[in-house]
Amino acid sequence: MRAKLKFLLLLALAIPAAFAADRLQTNESIAAAIMALIESDFRQRNQEFQADPVRLDGRLQLPLCDRPLEAFFLPGRRESGFLSVGVRCEGTHSWTVYNKVHVKAYREVVVLKNAVRQGSVLTEADLGFEKRDLANLRGSYFTSFDPVVNRPVKRTLAAGAVLSPEWLSVPKMIRRGQKVIIQAESSHFAVKMSGQALNDGEAGQRIRVRNDQSARIVEGTVAGPGLVLIRL
Repeated sequence: MRAKLKFLLLLALAIPAAFAADRLQTNESIAAAIMALIESDFRQRNQEFQADPVRLDGRLQLPLCDRPLEAFFLPGRRESGFLSVGVRCEGTHSWTVYNKVHVKAYREVVVLKNAVRQGSVLTEADLGFEKRDLANLRGSYFTSFDPVVNRPVKRTLAAGAVLSPEWLSVPKMIRRGQKVIIQAESSHFAVKMSGQALNDGEAGQRIRVRNDQSARIVEGTVAGPGLVLIRL
């Protein structure tokens, strides 16, 4: 009789515990919400990625949400590496939990096929694409040849280097001593004359030029290869 009462007491204690377990949000459902957010975000950006399994604290006990879970990225999210993600329930028993997930995001970036020396002007033959994990990239990078071709490099670079804007010089449109066209214009007229550049010049930079006819030195803006614009 005593053994039977003991069994009934244990059963009575176990039933609420089992009932309570049924009313808890499972870690699997929270992890699924996180992975659904990551997959949707990266696929919308058409970016290749690889995410490690979501690891949640096994001691986590949250009330079962009676509404769909909402996953979101925290402000200041990174493109790759450890991403901070939140999951919230806005149901009867509201709660929010935060977790970090390690994600590798890959992108085709412009790299050097060949080693180049300082001052070399890059051509398409020097360039190629390679898939890299964004978490391993330092600083900016290029995803197209267009802004790289015909740019001189500031330093000697090894083959395989990921090109960064800080390693490239802005090409000079005009060189000191070069013959140029000086175009003086106002709202009513424009006149062109030949001259000589007294400084190197990049696009939009102001340089001094000497008028061939008058020998007068004036200052104008580099408007194109061999063209200096003076607004009156």
